[in-house]
Amino acid sequence: MQRVLALLETRDSVHVSELANEFAVSEVTVRNDLAGLARQGLVARVRGGVRGLQRGQSELAFDVRLHLQSPEKRAIAAAAAAMVGDGESVALDSSTTAYYLALELRKKREIVVVTNGLLNAVALADSPGVNVLVTGGMFRLPAMSVVGDPAGDVLRSTRIDKGFVGVRGISLDRGLMDLNPEEVQIKREMTAACEKVIAIFDSTKWHRSALLSFLPAARLDAIVTDVDAPDDLVQAWRARGAEVTTAEPDRTPRHPERLPGLRPETDGASSLRRDA
Repeated sequence: MQRVLALLETRDSVHVSELANEFAVSEVTVRNDLAGLARQGLVARVRGGVRGLQRGQSELAFDVRLHLQSPEKRAIAAAAAAMVGDGESVALDSSTTAYYLALELRKKREIVVVTNGLLNAVALADSPGVNVLVTGGMFRLPAMSVVGDPAGDVLRSTRIDKGFVGVRGISLDRGLMDLNPEEVQIKREMTAACEKVIAIFDSTKWHRSALLSFLPAARLDAIVTDVDAPDDLVQAWRARGAEVTTAEPDRTPRHPERLPGLRPETDGASSLRRDA
């Protein structure tokens, strides 16, 4: 099911036959799983398979994306947090990996976090050693973020030590990419305000592309990813001068936990708190 949702981030649809071949299971098994996703309102059934709820490069809800590759994202977040020293200023975008990083930054002292991710702010709200600056703007439910000119105004008047951003795709030619124009604009403003820019993303993003570029390759200082990253691309980015850290995920099964701003995951349906 997670593989289907990941595929639908960059494709119009996926088909029963290809999933049966990929996982070496029967088409009946695949259809049952797809039916489960459809019942949860995460996909739409079409002849021979499923499609995303929005055609084209759909943007999955934040809480759905949060649980895709979560062991890898947690490991990446821990490695990224080790790069942040007490007393520094840090920018976090609204990516799910940045949310896990926000949880790690709760342990820091005397840091300032600038973010357009509302759940990042919630995760850090009661941390005594962290001051949080939330950019202003228009609220976007899919990313639980605020975007627009007011956010850019804040970022243009700020100088930040390190910025951590997620991506939908990465390329030596096009740099860092994402698909939503409003999110891309905020990422451009955010990275422009940072002395050092660090991309944080799991290994599924290495071979992906996306609609819009927000940071050229030459401007990227470092990458934090997981150990399944393709070695040839890791070496290519290191040759370009980027520091690349690969983190080892802890794949020990976890019980559902209450994450700040989210209800515990149960059946995979939307768990964003709407009563907050």
